[in-house]
Amino acid sequence: MNVRLLQVADAHLGCRNFYLGERARERSEDFKLAFRDAVEYALDPAHKIDAVLIPGNLFEYHRPEESIWSFAKGLISRLLAKGLPVVMVPGHHDSLAYKNSVYRTERLPGVDIFLNPAPGKPVVHDIQGRRVFFYGFAYVPGQTPSPLPPVERTQDKGFHVGVVHARRGPTEEGAVHEQALAPADIATWGLDYVALGGEADYYEERCGDTTLAWTGVAESRGFGEGTATDHGHLVVEWDGDSVHLERVVHTRKAILEIALDLHDDRITDADALKEAILAHSGPDRIVRFILKGTAEFIADLEDIQEDAADQFFHLEILDESRLVDSALLKKIESENTIRGYFVRKLGTRIEDLKARIVKKGHDDALLRELRVHEKALKIGVEQFVDEETPADSIYSLIPDSDEMVADQGIQAAEGMVDLEEKVRAMLEYRRRKNAALDAADNGRNGTKTAPIQESETGLKEREEGL
Repeated sequence: MNVRLLQVADAHLGCRNFYLGERARERSEDFKLAFRDAVEYALDPAHKIDAVLIPGNLFEYHRPEESIWSFAKGLISRLLAKGLPVVMVPGHHDSLAYKNSVYRTERLPGVDIFLNPAPGKPVVHDIQGRRVFFYGFAYVPGQTPSPLPPVERTQDKGFHVGVVHARRGPTEEGAVHEQALAPADIATWGLDYVALGGEADYYEERCGDTTLAWTGVAESRGFGEGTATDHGHLVVEWDGDSVHLERVVHTRKAILEIALDLHDDRITDADALKEAILAHSGPDRIVRFILKGTAEFIADLEDIQEDAADQFFHLEILDESRLVDSALLKKIESENTIRGYFVRKLGTRIEDLKARIVKKGHDDALLRELRVHEKALKIGVEQFVDEETPADSIYSLIPDSDEMVADQGIQAAEGMVDLEEKVRAMLEYRRRKNAALDAADNGRNGTKTAPIQESETGLKEREEGL
């Protein structure tokens, strides 16, 4: 009869999911349920599973909480009680490298756990009248040899299986906390199959006579962890000659990062943006939208996120769009408003920075400064989101004609051409008028306040600081 193994890797029990805020605990339950589903699958006689392989990262931390440890131990005990061998190795999250690692302080009687830091002799089980040889080791920085010596396969007839935790190699320089192995190097061990953990997404490869597969995480922990949305466990079947793989998917929450290009996707206003976001909604979806491209409108993203949040398990909107070079910005530049003045002023600085970069060549400091200015321009314009009519013109902020005649500062401002000077005159007028109103209020309340006197030098310094 065929030998059927269930491979369950990277369960990450105890994952805390802090980024989800109030829903973090609910999401943590998904990881427990995913592992329970795998165990239930193995225990179901209809699936004819003969043994369970756990190639690392059963736990999110090397010292899981007592409740998490008890949960895992209870499920594994059920497998052993049904006569199913369990073969496992530590991962890099629940690493044996820690002196207080759970694998050093706790016990799982009956489980074959490889704690040797280098390949050694196999564990042998008789399954379905065939001999199955399991090989494995626990990667420990400073103890596991580098380069890794090959697994010494016995010459005995049977099914030869490796259980290893490692990323897909080659090894990156400076990566010491976890190992990476290239599929071609794994194939030199001469095993029939190698069960691997350590990668977020599913991956399989056949190198010569060796089949190997990374199961991928049981549930994604967050954004940036792989690209797949279909996670689960893997059935490995050996018919005495070749290995066959069957994926069993049971994803509870899909984690997606979706880029929306405001220009290319023709998103021209806040309503269209909200519609594009809701097109990807779902109660079991954890989604981060990344806004890119050139924006031709200003929207309150916090309001959009708040309005759409109940259509997702979790929703984030990350704004990486730009206003620079947009038609909207050129329209604002032409306005005789405070907003227009702000855009022209900052736009001049941005153009100056671009010219300096062209003249000097690639310069990280200048590029960072350019990005900061472009971001500041976008944030600044967003603060003027309601300034759309001529009523917002700077001239509407200057007092009525009677007051203007009486005030020499504003009277002088009538003849000014430079908008910056008009802004200064308007702000100075408002400052003095507010001070006079405060004095009048204090007088009505029965208190006496000495009028504020400011020297010509002080006034000049204040104006220059504006």
